[in-house]
Amino acid sequence: MVVTVMLECENACTISNWTPGVEGLSVLNNIPNNVKQIRFRYLNITTLHSDLLDRVKLSNGETFHATILHSPIQQAYLSSRTNITSLMLLDTNISHIEIEPHNPKLEILTIMQSRLRRVPDSIKQLAVVRVIDVIGSLVDSVDLSLFCKLQRLQILSLMQNKITFLNYSRTSGVEFPRLREIFLVNNLLTTVTMNDFNGMKLLRTLDLSNNRLHSLEGQLRLSSLTLLKLSHNRFTELSCCGWNLSSLTNLDINNNSLQRLPDCMEDTMPIVSYLSLVSNVLSSDDNIWDRLARLTQLTLLDLSYNRLTSMVWHNVTLSTRYINIRNNPMKYLNITNPQDRFNVDTGCTKIEQLEVSRTSFNDTLTGIYCIPIHCSWNSELAQLKCGKLVEECKMCA
Repeated sequence: MVVTVMLECENACTISNWTPGVEGLSVLNNIPNNVKQIRFRYLNITTLHSDLLDRVKLSNGETFHATILHSPIQQAYLSSRTNITSLMLLDTNISHIEIEPHNPKLEILTIMQSRLRRVPDSIKQLAVVRVIDVIGSLVDSVDLSLFCKLQRLQILSLMQNKITFLNYSRTSGVEFPRLREIFLVNNLLTTVTMNDFNGMKLLRTLDLSNNRLHSLEGQLRLSSLTLLKLSHNRFTELSCCGWNLSSLTNLDINNNSLQRLPDCMEDTMPIVSYLSLVSNVLSSDDNIWDRLARLTQLTLLDLSYNRLTSMVWHNVTLSTRYINIRNNPMKYLNITNPQDRFNVDTGCTKIEQLEVSRTSFNDTLTGIYCIPIHCSWNSELAQLKCGKLVEECKMCA
């Protein structure tokens, strides 16, 4: 069966099953001048020269977004003359990319599901690039210095690779002048030197989740950072002593093996408002509630699926509105004089003793399902009356 080239255009154009060496370049002449997006599906070449894409001539020299997917391309060469502002290479065999110096128009480069084993050195030639994504490839190590002089780079995503080693060979001058987000999710990192991020003065998001991290070296001192994600790693302990995260509002350390809160956390990240420590092995032996009460901006706290056996929460952290302690072997709960709109979810715990005020019971303990006691407030005696339940809650089994 002979498969011929197809061109379909509406708001964007899609060219499918094109073999330029056989069918020539005439299909490009039929692309409307006002098109801003061109997709190449099943582009039958092994080497992509940007001259091929440079032949797309739009009115007034307009730029366009190019996507190449499901193609056997192994090598790509991008010229400095291209009119492409966004290039996505998806599901290709690319293992080598070369970029000419002073590329003046490419702002977004996305490479997904490729055979790249390293980020090409010539990527630093992208003078105006804002977003670099190298995702789902075979990259096993990265030198961050490749990106440090890119004056407009804002987002760097190196997710779902095979990265075991992160390096930063220091250079002189301004580092990462506009970088705001780094994603290193789903790699094979075991340790990271946090000092490497300290020169990124505008960095707001650092995501190191879903790796094999068991330790962090150095001290993270970055007043711009607002979100730090360390979930799904292998931490048994974590020290934040000497850090300075004065603007951090979101900290996520779910699904690790932490036995206690990170050391110095309450001193080095004082305005954290969302703290998630789900599925660790935290216990009540770490003076945990007194330490958490020092986080005066804390609004949402999730400690579900840990090993907490008691909770003593006084009206100290005025900002806190919700605490989740579901699925802990919690037996004792003491909440006195909570602020308005404060709520604790105690579902699927083993609570045997409650010490709460009437206000606490009516307004605070709205999530008391699947616990081994049943409680009600006796208005005449102004006290809480509780009785044991023997039935097992299937929801928590």
